[in-house]
Formats: sequence, structure tokens, C-alpha cells
Amino acid sequence: MKVQIAVSGQAEEARRAAEAARSAMARLMAVAGHDLRQPVQVAMLSIARAVSEGVSAPAARRLTLALEAMKRLGKELDDIARLSQRDEGLQPHRRPVYLDDVLSEVDRDWRDYAEACGTALDIQSAGALVDTDPTMLKTILRNLVGNAIRHSGPRGRVVVSCRRRADTLVIDVEDDGEGIPVAYLARIFDAFERGRSAQTGDGLGLGLTIVQQTAEMLNHPILVRSVEQQGSTFSVVLPLLGSNLPRVVDLRTVRSC
Repeated sequence: MKVQIAVSGQAEEARRAAEAARSAMARLMAVAGHDLRQPVQVAMLSIARAVSEGVSAPAARRLTLALEAMKRLGKELDDIARLSQRDEGLQPHRRPVYLDDVLSEVDRDWRDYAEACGTALDIQSAGALVDTDPTMLKTILRNLVGNAIRHSGPRGRVVVSCRRRADTLVIDVEDDGEGIPVAYLARIFDAFERGRSAQTGDGLGLGLTIVQQTAEMLNHPILVRSVEQQGSTFSVVLPLLGSNLPRVVDLRTVRSC
């Protein structure tokens, strides 16, 4: 009995230490998300003013791409700040949402960047009504599409499509990039895990962590399948309220993470 009490006490102490560390990280992310907004806003204002004052057409194009990138960065900082509030009672506001409205915003966020990268971006109409929080769903899809574009590169292709499965809608974000090595699959959603980007230094590895945590809050399962040198498909499963898509009985093999 004494041994059991000692073990129980150690487990409780470890739990409290882990909780304190998690809370400290959440506060750090909240502060970082807040403090970094100001320089981002200054940069956006400076770029916009430079374009308005008159520059060559090629320079204007590059500055416009830079401005769009800064806007996306601002949105990602908002995502980080929002997730840091998860333990402070943040709750999704789920409601009936026309998915095409969300997809059109994601397309607008990434279209110019995809063209600059030489990547073909094909976001297909869904024709579906789903039960979700539109802002949080856009966070998920924006991160997945951005990752797919970065890993497809020049002459690559990214396709966002939807398929009906029973009473759910599956959104597939598919790329034809280098794929994810098997050794990384088990931890691709871990914070600061850059996986296939590790050698290039591309990003901090927070995108998929944001995807997973946001999806958990919405209770939208995330699935991933990947084949090296062929590409990856990340899928989001949402409750379907209405759709003109045909029912899909046989689902492609996926791996759940």
C-alpha cells in the first residue's frame, strides 16, 4: 500500500509539472503571437506604400507577393494566439457552413503564391453544407494547402477535392511532392517537428500542430497517407449536412495519426 501511494504521488507530481510546462508554453505562444503582430503590420504598411508610390511592374509584382505573404503570416500568428487560449475556455462556434465559401477564401490566400512557386493549384467546388466553425476550418485548410504547395515545388500539383462517405464529407489535400518518410509519419503533428523540411530549414514545424489541435477542438478527424517520391494526401473528415456529391462506399486506404 505504501508503494502504491508513493507511485501515485509521483504520478500526480509529474502530471502537475507537465501541466505547468504546457501552460507556460501557451503563455509564451500568446505573447509571441501578440508581440510579432506589430512588426508584421509595419512591414505590410511599408510594402503597400511603396507600391502606391510607384515602382516598376516587376517590382510591384514581387512586392505584392511579399504583401500577401505578410498577410498570411499575420493570420498564422492569429492562429497561434487563438490556440494558446484553448485552456482558457476557447470554444468552437460550429454552425451550418457552405464549404465552397471557405474553399474560395483558401484559394484566394494561396493562388498567387502557388503561381510564384510554379505549382498548379486546383481547388475544386464541393457543393456541400457541413457542420463546422468556418474560421477554424479555414485555419486547418490554409495550413494543409500551404504545406502542400511548399512540398510540391515547381511543376508540382496540389489538388483539393471532396468526397462523400456515409454521413460525412472528406476533404482531401493532395500533393505530388517528395512524400513523407515512414520514420517521420508517427510524429509529423508534434510541435517543432519539421520532418521532410528538416534539411531545407523550411519553417518551424508548427503548421501541422496547429492543424491537429484545431481539428481536435472541432472533433474533425485528420487522416494522412504518403508514399515517398509520389506525394501525400491529408484528409479532414466533417459532418455532412447536405451535398450533391455521390455517396462513396469504398474509401481509399488511409493511415490515421
